[in-house]
Amino acid sequence: MRRRLLKSGSEIICCPEACLSLFEEGWHCASSQPDYGYPLVAGRRKVVLWSRWSWENLDDAGSPELPPGRFVSGLTTCSLGRVRVIAVCVPWAATHVSTGNRNRRRWEDHVAYLRGLRSILCNLDNAVPTILLGDINQRIPHRHAPKTVFAELKATLEGFQVWTEGSIPGMQNAPVCHIVGSSHFRCEAIGGFPRHMENGRTLSDHDGIQVDLAHAR
Repeated sequence: MRRRLLKSGSEIICCPEACLSLFEEGWHCASSQPDYGYPLVAGRRKVVLWSRWSWENLDDAGSPELPPGRFVSGLTTCSLGRVRVIAVCVPWAATHVSTGNRNRRRWEDHVAYLRGLRSILCNLDNAVPTILLGDINQRIPHRHAPKTVFAELKATLEGFQVWTEGSIPGMQNAPVCHIVGSSHFRCEAIGGFPRHMENGRTLSDHDGIQVDLAHAR
């Protein structure tokens, strides 16, 4: 996985459900809080960011409305200039239903997270170029989630460009991880690589997606 991700030549990398030590030399790491309501494993986080440049204004909480341990944001300066990056891991439908705290209904934490994220996005400084990425746990356009749940997602991402909508070259299935961004950017290229990528071995339960961005014209 490390070799494949490095081969992409990306300046910013986001991995949901990853080890902090995945990239070390030459990378700056930012991660969500460790406690997400399930048994903890040292060095693992629900969502991790790496940048070739240092981070500023790191925030691993986001909002008290968010289910914990699934959010991190920060500012980094890449080849496109100063960029705000928000990384998320939206709870899947059965989070804390029959495992974990066992005190939720299906989609309850998912919807709570989307609403908490929406409140964060609505209060951003729109002058700062923004990329939002990570595990959204829904396909775009709508596939299997209840229509009311998909409507929550659409409302949350209103005003952002969704570059990972529909089928993606190189991928077998439509993704549940997504990359979206503000109108400061345009997407010049997009591609993906499926989780089965080493002699049929499954290296992750997430497919890989890469976008090449430029300044909007």
